[in-house]
Amino acid sequence: MTPVPRSVLFRVRPVGFLMVLAVLVAGCRTSAPGQAPVPKVAPVSSAAQADWERRAEAHAAFAAGLVRGMNGDSEGLLNYFERVTEKDLSNYELVADVARRFLQQGKTDRALKLLDRVAERPDAPGELHALHGVALTSVGRTAEALKAYMRAAERPPVIVAVYQAVVRILADDRRTAEALPLLIRARKSFATEPGSLLDIADLYRVIGSADARWQVQAKAAALEVLAQVRSLKPEDPALALRLSDRYAQLGQADQAESVLRELQERAPRNSAAVSRLAELYLRSGRIPEASRQLEALRKIDPANPVTYYFLGVVALEEKQFERARNHFERAILINPGLEPAHTDLAVALLSLLRPEEAVNVLDRARKEVPPSFRIEYLSGVARSQLKRFDQALEAYSAAEKLGSTNQPPLTDHRFYFQVGALLERKGDETKSIEYLEKALELKPDYDDALNHLGYMWAEKGKNLPKARAMIEQALKAEPENPAYMDSMGWVLFKLGKHSEALDWLLKARQRMTEPDATVLDHVGDAAAACARWDLAREAWAASLKVEASSAIAKKLADAPSAAVK
Repeated sequence: MTPVPRSVLFRVRPVGFLMVLAVLVAGCRTSAPGQAPVPKVAPVSSAAQADWERRAEAHAAFAAGLVRGMNGDSEGLLNYFERVTEKDLSNYELVADVARRFLQQGKTDRALKLLDRVAERPDAPGELHALHGVALTSVGRTAEALKAYMRAAERPPVIVAVYQAVVRILADDRRTAEALPLLIRARKSFATEPGSLLDIADLYRVIGSADARWQVQAKAAALEVLAQVRSLKPEDPALALRLSDRYAQLGQADQAESVLRELQERAPRNSAAVSRLAELYLRSGRIPEASRQLEALRKIDPANPVTYYFLGVVALEEKQFERARNHFERAILINPGLEPAHTDLAVALLSLLRPEEAVNVLDRARKEVPPSFRIEYLSGVARSQLKRFDQALEAYSAAEKLGSTNQPPLTDHRFYFQVGALLERKGDETKSIEYLEKALELKPDYDDALNHLGYMWAEKGKNLPKARAMIEQALKAEPENPAYMDSMGWVLFKLGKHSEALDWLLKARQRMTEPDATVLDHVGDAAAACARWDLAREAWAASLKVEASSAIAKKLADAPSAAVK
C-alpha cells in the first residue's frame, strides 16, 4: 500500500465541545413553570424539517465522538465521526480528518467511500481532492488519482505535495512533457517560499531521471530554481544545507561550496556546514582543505562520530591505513550504528593485509547496522583473500541480492569482476567468464576485466586473437602495468611468437616490485622456446625460490645443463 504523505493528511481543528452541547441543549429547552409560554412559530416544510433533523443527528454524533475520544476510545471516535459525515458533508475539516484516519489505519475502502461523495461537491476544497488522490493511488487507480490531484491543484491554497504526486504519476507514465508546464505554475505559486522551491527543484530531477529526452532541459530548470532560492537568501541553516546538497547532486560543486561558505560565515559553529564542506573537499580530492575543516569540526563538536569517520577517510586517501583504523574505531565507539565507519574500517584492515580482522569487523557490523551491500561485498573480498572461497561466494551472493534492488544498482563492473576472479580461482571457468563478461558489458574499457579474461583464454589456449586484442586494450589504459605485460607475453607465447613473448615477459619481470613465481615461470618457458637455456634455467630456479612447484622443478631438471645455440 502506498504510504500516505504527511503533507496531504490534514488534522481537524477541534470544534468547541461546549458550543456543540449548547446548541443541542438550546434545541431541547422548554418553558419553566411560572414563565411566559414560548411563542408558537410557523410550521416548517417537511424538507426543512428533515434537514434540521439530519444536522441535529450530525451534531449529536460529533459530540458523542468527542466524548469517546476524550476517554481514549479512538475507534469509537472514528465511528461517530464517520456517522457525522454520513449526515452532513459540509464540515470539510472533519471530512478530511475522518478520511485521513481511515487512510492511516489502512481502511482505504471506507476512505474512498467518503471521498468519492465529497469530491462531487463543487465547493470541496483542494485538500480533500488531494486526499482523494492519495486514496486512489493506494489502490492502483492512478488515472483517476491524477484527475483528483489536478482538481486539487486548481483550488487554493495548493500544497507542494500535490505537484509532487502529479509529477511522479506523469513521470512513471513517461508523460514528462505534461509535467513541465505544471512546474512552471508551481514555481510562480511558491516564488517566495525557499523550502517549497527546493521541493520543486527535486521534481525536475525526477523528470530528468525518468526520461532521458528531458535531462538537459530539466537540469537547467532545476538550476534556475536553485538560483531563485539563493536569491531569497534563506536564513534557516537547514535550507542552506539543502540548497548546497542540491547543487552538489547536480554536479555544481563550486556553487555547493559557496553556499556552505556563506552559511559558515553566518554560523561559524554550525557543525553540519563544516561537515558538509569536509565531505565536499574529500570528494574533489582537496585533502588539505578537508583536513582543516575536520580539525575545526573536532573542536566544535568533539563527540561527533562523523568527525572521526571523515578523519579516517582522509587517512585512507593518504594511504595512512593504521591512522585510518584508529579514527574509524573511535567513530564506531561513539556511534556503533554508523555503517560507513564499519565498512571503511574493513577497507583499512584489508589494505594492512589483515583480512581475518576485517572479517571480524564485518561480522560485528551485521549485529549493529541493517544489512548492506557493502558489508557483504567486503566480506566476500576478505574471505577470498583468506582462500575461504565458498564463504566468499555466499557473501557475494548476498551482496548481489542487496545491490540489485538499489536504483541505480550497486552491482557495478567492479563487483562482477571480483566475483568472476574468485570463480576462476575456484576452477569454475564457465561462471567466471559469465561474470567477467557482465563486468565488460557495464564498462567495456575496464582494463582489469579485459586483462583477466584475456589471460584466462591465453592460459586455456582459447580465443587467442580475441584474448590478444583484449590485453592490448588493457595495456593502453596502463602501459606500465607488469601484470598486463605478463599477460601479453603469455598470449604471444601461446600464439607461437616466442621472441616477442620473451621481450614482453622480461619487461614484466623488470617492473615487478617483488619476484612473482608465475612471471618467472613464463620467462623460463619463453626463453626455453627461444633456446636460451641459461636464462630459462635461471628463471625457473628463481621461481622455485618464491614458490615450490613440482612441475617447474621437473622442467629445471630436464633442461640442458649448458646453453644450446
